[in-house]
This record gives sequence, C-alpha cells and structure tokens, in this order.
Amino acid sequence: MRTAADARTHVRTALVTGAAGFIGCHLTERLVADGWMVRGIDDERTGDWGRVKVPVDRIDRSLEEMSPAELRTACAGVDVLFHLAAEKHNTPGRTAERTVAVNIAATARLFDAAGAESIRRVVFASSLYAYGSLGPAPMAEADLPAPRTVYGVSKLAGEHLLRVVETSHGMSWSVARLFFIYGPRQLAAGGYPSVIVRNFGRIRRGEQPVVNGDGRQALDYVFVEDCIEGLLRLAESDQQGITVNVASGRAVSVEDLTAQMIDIAGSSLEPIAGPSDWTAGTSRSGTTTLASERLGWEASTSLEVGLRRVWESMSA
Repeated sequence: MRTAADARTHVRTALVTGAAGFIGCHLTERLVADGWMVRGIDDERTGDWGRVKVPVDRIDRSLEEMSPAELRTACAGVDVLFHLAAEKHNTPGRTAERTVAVNIAATARLFDAAGAESIRRVVFASSLYAYGSLGPAPMAEADLPAPRTVYGVSKLAGEHLLRVVETSHGMSWSVARLFFIYGPRQLAAGGYPSVIVRNFGRIRRGEQPVVNGDGRQALDYVFVEDCIEGLLRLAESDQQGITVNVASGRAVSVEDLTAQMIDIAGSSLEPIAGPSDWTAGTSRSGTTTLASERLGWEASTSLEVGLRRVWESMSA
C-alpha cells in the first residue's frame, strides 16, 4: 500500500497512445516538462517519432495488433491513460473495417487492460464527429449524438466503452470532444487533412491558396497548446465521467481564415476557387460553457496568434 510519503515522492506515469501524432507529440512534451514519466504507443502510420523531442518509453506497435497481455503490460504502473490513437476521419486509404478494428475493438481491449491494471484515470480524445451536426447551431454536450460517419460512430462507441469499464472495474474517466485542433508540427499527411497546413504550404511555394466552394463553410479552431491544457485539466479533475467540448465557441469561415493566413504570410497571392465539397453550407462549432464551469478551461490563444506560430514554424 502506498503511504503518504510515497505519494509525495511518487513520479506520475502517463501512457499516451498516438504519442508520435500531432496532438500526441505536444502532449508528451508538456507531460515531461511537468515532471511526468511518459510511455508512448505509436506505429507511425500517421505519426512520426521525430516530432517527439523528449525522453519517452516507446512502444512501436499498432494497438489492434497488441494482445490483451501486451496491453496490460503497457498499462502496468500507469497513473493516467491518454487515449489519442485512432483511425481518423477522411484520411486517404482508410477503410470502415479498419476504423472499427482500431477505434472500437482495440479501444475496448485497451480500456479493459487499463481497468485491470487499476489506472487512476482515462482521458479519451473523442471528436465533434460524435455529434453528427453540421450546424449552424453550436454543438452542446447535452445534445443527442447522431453521428453521420463510421468515424463518428466509432468515437461515440469509445465513449460508451468507458462506461462499460467503469461498471466492470470501477475505472475513472473523462472525455474531450475535440473540434478542429491546429498548430505547429501538424503534418498534412497525418490525421485530418488541414486547410491551414495545405494553404500555408502553397503560399510558401508561391502558389495560390485554394478555397473550396464559396468559402463560407465555417469551423471552430483550437490551438494545440490550449487543447493540451484541456486534456491535462480533465486528467487532474476530481469530477468523474464528464464529457466536455474542447472548442473555442467561434466558427470562422474558410474564406476569412485564408485571408488572415495571406496577411500573416505577407503575401500578395489571391486565393483560387476549388470544387465545392460536402462541407458546403456547414458551420461547426462547440459550446464552451461546460468546460469553463467544470474545468475552468477556455481556448485562450487567438486565431491570429496561433496562425502566426504555425507560419513561423513552417518557415523555420
């Protein structure tokens, strides 16, 4: 049994799945900076361990290939599990079958291992796609989810699997429904295709940025460091079983976003119109009241500051 003295000297250990991914590399570095030991799982299908600049106990495996025994070994001695790894929405080459295999089946085995190893808290990175809403009303945690994609279904299933493991193992958990996270080291080929990365890349090459359709489709952007702060507050919160939006509460149109990017880059390039796609007419944002009231969290980085940091990192 851990004594009070042990608790004071205990170095906390985090297990981060998707540790070499965009959000994962930033989370890993923040955890190490805060004094945590970090164990990371990533198979580099969309991640890149080269993005992680701090010491990590690496597990170079795919979650769906790990046996229950291997998952329990990975979870042994862990205080908090941050489950970020997933087959992402609209990533080229992904199938519905693989999305189910990773985001539901492998996630169920991971959560069961976490419960069996008595991990104190699981923080699950869910998604706005669990709602299924295309706007214009902001998405609120009390809304009835009606996902429209296999990815959204899989993320909602992951949320419900936490309740199953709470019942079977008494495990504590919290859920972050992430909106459009952006920031440095967001590779265009990894995770969500990012209009920010794509168009900043085009501007750097002297090519005109592309705006699909009329550009009025609007998205709720959150800078990655704000996202990390939200995940950490969910890990530290004494509130069990809460689901919160990691959102700014503001939707910005792609047209306005691109104009701001051109200005930050000091470019004279004019955007060109690309074909309209399924996002036409959508406005996707999330309410922020619950995160503010329950966690004292809000997205504090302005879009201008965040975009400038992305441009500077890409230019460097």
